[in-house]
Order: sequence, then structure tokens, then C-alpha cells
Amino acid sequence: MTTSMRSGPRRPLSPEHVDASAEWIARHQEPNGAIPWTPGGKFDPWDHVQSAMGLAVTGRFAASENAFRYLARTQEPDGGWAAWRQAGIITDPTHETNHAAYVASGLWFLQRARRDVGFLAEMWPTLERAIDFVVRLQNPNGTIGWAINRDGKVDRNPLLTASSSIHGSLVSAIRIAAELGCKRPSWMRALERLRPTLCANPDAFDQGDLDPAGRFSMDWYYPVLGGAIRGSRARRILSDADKRAAFLCEGVGLRCVIERPWYTVAETCELVIALDACGLTSRAHQVLSWLHPLRTEAGFYPTGITHPDRILYPEGEYTSWTASTVLLAADTVVGESATASFFRELAGEEIGVSVPESVRQVTRGELEANPL
Repeated sequence: MTTSMRSGPRRPLSPEHVDASAEWIARHQEPNGAIPWTPGGKFDPWDHVQSAMGLAVTGRFAASENAFRYLARTQEPDGGWAAWRQAGIITDPTHETNHAAYVASGLWFLQRARRDVGFLAEMWPTLERAIDFVVRLQNPNGTIGWAINRDGKVDRNPLLTASSSIHGSLVSAIRIAAELGCKRPSWMRALERLRPTLCANPDAFDQGDLDPAGRFSMDWYYPVLGGAIRGSRARRILSDADKRAAFLCEGVGLRCVIERPWYTVAETCELVIALDACGLTSRAHQVLSWLHPLRTEAGFYPTGITHPDRILYPEGEYTSWTASTVLLAADTVVGESATASFFRELAGEEIGVSVPESVRQVTRGELEANPL
């Protein structure tokens, strides 16, 4: 089984590399459809969906469907999912909104990879409950509350990265609804309230000790990755000299948290996708190339590496979702598959939501000047 991600100047992975990584991810999948981080290891819904997308982008559609059917069977009555499981046993019953919302992104990605309205219809009840759960936790200022915590209480603290991810998932959910001939105006209203806050009021997400502003690199690029910000403003954000100095190390990758010299593969790949989304495709190729030395012969990648020590951390950890994120980044920068423009299109211009100039889509290759 091969894809269009051939090796070459603009093809960062050979067919053999792609298939090896996809098969490695597939071996993680349990008979019930769950895809834990490592065989028998931790499981969370967001990374499970990310791995299902990695299976979809490599043509493993039955395995990807099996992953979503697992979510349908394990969804809680309120529409959410337990945040953590280990060997099938719930270890953290928190229901996080970004976990629930990401199901929409995964389903729409699978639909882009292969058209099957019947499967969307099968998953519609699960998706509808999940997105309604997310919308119920929206705050008056447009941000999305974090979770129903382990005590069953609503935690309305909003996280910038989580709300940015939810933005893209709401766009995907509205597209799915349209594909099925359904109207969900409450979802559109939620998106229209969330987007301006992400674009113009990042201070609304400063939650002090819960998630100190500026600590995580994801807070830098996720408003671009999730589609809330595009065009020249996105390029200005990604070229911010202070953020680059704090998080990006040339030839190595993206630092996960500001206080530790730990550079993670998945976050680096997400930055690659964000760069591509605002027209900086050449730079995206370059950043992705930094990760090639970390790939093993079997096709998987470590969670991260320290620098300059070059120590893999956590020691011995190679996760399904990390390998999947590499596949998604490679698919994006090659730009030839049905899913290559998925993240570029999370601004959702065609669905009727008001799109400010700062979110304007750019054509592929526009303004290729390297701001980083």
C-alpha cells in the first residue's frame, strides 16, 4: 500500500517509509479499535483520533473506521469521553472539551480521504452528542471551558491551545452536518463567538497556574493550526522573534515548554502544518527535514529529544500519535492528496461564518519568503 508521499525535494518520505510508519501505528490498534500510545499503554481520545487520521492518510480506512466505532461505543451520556484509560480501565474520568471536539476533525479528515456518507451517517449520533457537549461549555466571552472534571463539576477555565483545536473541529463538524443535510445553527453561533476571541483577545485564555501564558509552544502556533488566524497576520505570529528564540532551535525542532531543553517531534510537525497553512511551505519542508535523523528503521519516532545532549526523552517512548503526526505533516507539505489541504482549509470560509481579513486564506506558495 503506497501514497503520494514519495521521496524527493518536495516528498519527504518514501512509500516504504510511509508504509512502515503506518504499519507500526496499525500494530498498536487493539481488537476493539482503541489505539493506545504504546501497546497496552496509556490511551486518550485526542491522540487516538490523531492516530486514526494517520491510518486514514495511508489508505487504511477499515482500521480508521474501527477506531471511530470504538469511540461510539465508549462515549459517555453527556457526550464526552474519559480523559485517560490504561488497559481499557478508566484512570481519569475527566471529560475534556477538546477531546470530544476532535472527533469531528478526525471524521471529516477520513471523509476527505475517501468519500463515504454512509459512515458519516453512522457516526452522526456520536458526533452530535460530542459537539453539543462542547457548545454547552462555551463561556460568555466565546472561549470554551476546559472540562467536566473528575468530580463531575464544570471547569470553565479556557485553554488557548484547546480552544484553538476546537475551532478547527467546529468547522469540521459544520461541514459534516452540511454533508448530511443537517442544520446546526448553535454550532455556527459557537464558532462565530469563538473565532474573534482567538483572533483578538488571547488574554482571555491566561489561566495562571493552570496553564501559564507563554509556557507552552502550542499556544504560539495553535491559533494558526486550528484555522482561527490565516494570511499576513498568521505569518507575523509565526515570525515573532521572541517566540522563535524561546521555542525554535534551528536544525533540531520545537521546544515543548519554555523552561526545558526538550524538543518534541509531534509539536514540531504541528508547526510544520501551521507554516504550510499560511503559505510558508518551503520553510515547512525545511523544519520537517530536521526530524528525519530521529526516524528508526522500523518507521517510528521518539516523543522528543533534548538538546544539545541528544538524549531521547522520555527514554524508550515511541508513540502511535507521534508517528501519525509525522505522516500528517508529510502529507500536508507534499500537497498532492485529497487530505493535503485539510488543515489549510480549517478557516472554513465556505461554510458561511464571518471571516475577517486576518483569517483570509492564501494560495499555496503565496509569499514564500521565509520569515523564520
